[in-house]
Amino acid sequence: MTSTSPAVPSEGAPPAAGGADTGAFRRQMDEVVSRIPMHAIRSVLDAVEGEAPANGPRARHLRDALVDHFNRLRPMKARRLFTGLFEPFLVDDQILYRAPEAVPALIQRVDMGGIWAALTQFAFPGLAAEVQSRLDAMAREAMLDVVLASPQAMELREAMRKEALEFLVRLTADRKAMDRFLALANEEALHDARLRTQYLGRKSPIDGDLLGFVRALLEHNALLVPLTERMRRDIEEIRVGAESHPAEVDGQSALMVGFVRRVRDLGVPFRDEARVLAWFAPLYGLNVKRRYDVFLRHVREHGGPAVRESHPLLRALLCHFHAAGATVTDVVEGMFGDIDIRDGGVLSIGTATRELLDGAVERFDRAATALAGTGFLANRSTGPAIRAQLAAVAQALTGTVMPALAARLQAAMTARQTPVPDQGDIVWLLELVCRWGRYLGNAGYANPELKSLRLYAVETGRVAFVQAMKAEEHEKPAHRMAHLLRIRRLMRAMGENADPWISPVSQGLHRVVHAYLDQVETIAEDEWQVIDAFVASIRSELARSRNWQSAEYVAVLRLHEARTR
Repeated sequence: MTSTSPAVPSEGAPPAAGGADTGAFRRQMDEVVSRIPMHAIRSVLDAVEGEAPANGPRARHLRDALVDHFNRLRPMKARRLFTGLFEPFLVDDQILYRAPEAVPALIQRVDMGGIWAALTQFAFPGLAAEVQSRLDAMAREAMLDVVLASPQAMELREAMRKEALEFLVRLTADRKAMDRFLALANEEALHDARLRTQYLGRKSPIDGDLLGFVRALLEHNALLVPLTERMRRDIEEIRVGAESHPAEVDGQSALMVGFVRRVRDLGVPFRDEARVLAWFAPLYGLNVKRRYDVFLRHVREHGGPAVRESHPLLRALLCHFHAAGATVTDVVEGMFGDIDIRDGGVLSIGTATRELLDGAVERFDRAATALAGTGFLANRSTGPAIRAQLAAVAQALTGTVMPALAARLQAAMTARQTPVPDQGDIVWLLELVCRWGRYLGNAGYANPELKSLRLYAVETGRVAFVQAMKAEEHEKPAHRMAHLLRIRRLMRAMGENADPWISPVSQGLHRVVHAYLDQVETIAEDEWQVIDAFVASIRSELARSRNWQSAEYVAVLRLHEARTR
């Protein structure tokens, strides 16, 4: 009997069709693909397709796994295709979620999601289902981005555009239908917004004005999209090429004037200065690019005498200001609402909360500066509401943040052996409060409580620093140095310098510095700053007088000069 050895496929040969190897290989590819970052999938796919002839079925399996993974994470294909009509105009601004009304010429992504949900419910449910089904079929063999840019997808999008435009035109004549549409759109938008941001109570509504802007974009989409893309590119080119900030503001301001003229040349609907479309270019710069300085220049030089409270430019700026103020108060109330600092509570501020509050404080200052620059802060009609918002933000600072911060500051400065668990949060919040106070002072709301907090913090820090320089025999030099550095960071957060508190006659600090210079191989930069300040105080003391410690002083100086950084 002749024995036969089992066939072993060569390395480049495909696994047997329908065999277990094929399924195992596909599962292995799925596992590998799931670990690839989304931003890298396209480049990996290009590389795989380049190797397809050489690797045959294996490359095809890998390509299919990549396409399937990419498309699976984008299930709402019809919505993605439709919202592509508005892509240059869409923003995701968590601060402007809290605007008191719909911001002129602003479309939030969550608002477009709400409008899409209402359109698929009331305008074209059948067409939306058909588009989704056809896109699902097309995406089985190709990346979704390629599918959405195909001629077939463009035809489907045009059909949805026409249906949506016709429906929104009819909707203006039916008040009850409008109310139902807006109720559903706002419900969906609020749900999505609460998933994207923290401490959101109410959200700026989708109203008839916003639907009117959406309707105008649908009607003039072929004209406005290329113009907006050109404006975006020109703004970026000026930003990159400007030699200075004033030159950048000058260039972008001139650019806005040019685009305002180009927009008005598009036809009669763009020439009515009471409508948003006439001011589309500067509103784009404010809402999308957040250029308050360029916007201020445009309003002052080209807005004309008709800029009143109902003007789209002023309404947009007021919405930005009130939204930033509301974000500050909402986040402060949410952040400190569940913490009892006086009963031993500590701060716990996540990265998302920091970014949101930081951005809100910065935007609040920029919007207030723009309002003051246009004269609306002193205006009899707009001034009271602006000052009320300033007072609310000042109250959040003095009534909620500062008492908690004062308690945690004392705990952080007196923590001798180990830092308090919220040391980083205290430093960040102290920096924010000082910046916040400066902004309020610039707006005419100088805060005496903030001055009192600064005096209290400086005196507490001085006492703690003096105590931290006293090193006991059993204490490690690293512990004393770490305590000194923590206090220095807190002082630096307020713009204060702790170096004048360093004394050359401090025996404890002398031992710490001597140990570092003599025994520690690698000294960090902030540790060098303490050592340099102590050495500078020694030099000053030696230049002023001779005393019994001079030999020890000279020894430290020689160690300092001998060390290389």
